[in-house]
Amino acid sequence: MFKSDRILGLDIGASSIKLAAFAPLKPEGLRLRSFAVADLPVDPTREVDRNPLITATIRDLMRQQGIRGGPAVISVSGQSVFTRFVKLPPATPENVGRMVGFEAQQNVPFPMEEVVWDYQLIGGGAEKGEFEVVLVAIKSDIIEALARAVEAAGLRVTLVDVSPLAFYNAARYNYDFAEGCTLLVDVGARTTNVLFIERDKLFTRSIPIGGNTVTQQVMAEFEENKLSFAQAEELKRTKGFVGLGGTYEEPEDPMVARLSKTMRNVMTRLHAEIARSIIFYRTQQGGNPPTRLLLAGGCAALPYADHFFNEKLQVPVEFFNPFQHVDIDPAVNRYDLAKHAFFYGGAVGLGLRAAAGECPIEVNLLPKSLIAEREFNKKKIYLAGSAVGLALVGLSWNYYLDRTGVDAARQAEEYNQRIRALGRLESRMGRLKADIAAYEKIKSQIESQLLARDTWSRILDDISQRVPLDTWMIELKPVNPAEAAQGGPGEPPPQPGPGEPPGDQPQSAKPREFKITELVIVAGSIYKPAEPQRLQKPSEFLDKLCASPFFDKAGTKITKGPTPKEGDFNFTFTITAKLKEPIAQ
Repeated sequence: MFKSDRILGLDIGASSIKLAAFAPLKPEGLRLRSFAVADLPVDPTREVDRNPLITATIRDLMRQQGIRGGPAVISVSGQSVFTRFVKLPPATPENVGRMVGFEAQQNVPFPMEEVVWDYQLIGGGAEKGEFEVVLVAIKSDIIEALARAVEAAGLRVTLVDVSPLAFYNAARYNYDFAEGCTLLVDVGARTTNVLFIERDKLFTRSIPIGGNTVTQQVMAEFEENKLSFAQAEELKRTKGFVGLGGTYEEPEDPMVARLSKTMRNVMTRLHAEIARSIIFYRTQQGGNPPTRLLLAGGCAALPYADHFFNEKLQVPVEFFNPFQHVDIDPAVNRYDLAKHAFFYGGAVGLGLRAAAGECPIEVNLLPKSLIAEREFNKKKIYLAGSAVGLALVGLSWNYYLDRTGVDAARQAEEYNQRIRALGRLESRMGRLKADIAAYEKIKSQIESQLLARDTWSRILDDISQRVPLDTWMIELKPVNPAEAAQGGPGEPPPQPGPGEPPGDQPQSAKPREFKITELVIVAGSIYKPAEPQRLQKPSEFLDKLCASPFFDKAGTKITKGPTPKEGDFNFTFTITAKLKEPIAQ
């Protein structure tokens, strides 16, 4: 059986809303009935409440497509969601849930009572010695406001997915990943989501570079024209293209030439971040290098974007088509669909979630407040009957008391006997509580060991993500000032000085604790004397480390360099980063 006769998917992005209406096909297929897209004309340089605009835009789309109210599945953009891939030791399903809850408490950067979160196993198993889990979380106020904005348009939100994971489900439905590694790049308005997909692996990362970044750079390049964001966006769409670079001939129009170079510069920054993600995926996640690239998202429509990525990554590039295995209704304009198909991956993924069967990843960030409201509404029908029942209970209460009064004395004796039996049970329960306390202590020790296992990997991962471009790490050394002062672990205690009798030494010394409190990071960077900010990399690296959740801002500073000399092509510098939480050796 299908979950619904009509499936409505709303992929709500930073600058547009994609709507797709589907009908389920047996056994687990989809038929596209209609689709539409509408821009959200929001200037990202200004802080405004988008929710009223989202409501109005959805109403317009529904009116244009002749869609009435009803259930809908929505997705939230990856930039709003905290996503973490964690590995866990093999355990029973019940214990996996407990361990994921513990990982969520340690990794989610908000109090757990302020977020909506979910997880799913995505790989591994007892035979591989570990489980792989994707953990997602979003602040409750963000998702509640978004869901209520959708419901204000006359819809009922039944499921909230995450846009990159919806794209993943659509990709699995339409493409074969039996061989090699596929890189799916979804270039959105604010962020670019990169997905590494292999036969039994998945890894995603959000990069804060997108279409809005290109538009803002166009505004800066043509500052003399004082373009508004909307004007720069229109210029980008009508005359812009990604410059091919190299020996290609420049456009005859100087303005178009400047525009193409500006757009290529932003795409080059994006490529650098994608290249870093590939290195991280291969070194930290054990993945393979990409053998093809699927390009998606609104910014993928920029002319020559596919040529640019083919040139940079040296892999075949094609536009992502989420409708390869989706049946198309004859009423759908196939020409328009072909022009816009590559940024409907999220909407197709939502349709698959609402249809019958299972998807590779099924997370749901539906706010608990909406679930509670719906449960209450379901019970409303029973409230009237309950009121009538209470009235009947009142009328029969006197009769019940008269009847039970006859047996009161006999029941009192029976209760006394039960009380004596309960006293014996209470003594036994006391012993059981003591056993439970002992087991809880063991559980706490196990959880502490699980936390300590991943501390260093999380710190090193965090540092590697903060290294600026044109900068590399040469040495990373843990430091324990207390260890240096006391002579190091395992060394004998200081001997009494001249004239100090042995009897003056304490009879028993407290055990010394050795903890890593600082990391000394020696890094190198390219020296460019001709640039005005040629030594900005140490300060940039320092600022990023100060923003890390692992390091104390006041105790993190540059302790050496940089002091490049004339003729040097690079320089080194040293940063001492103080840990917020010392790590036991």
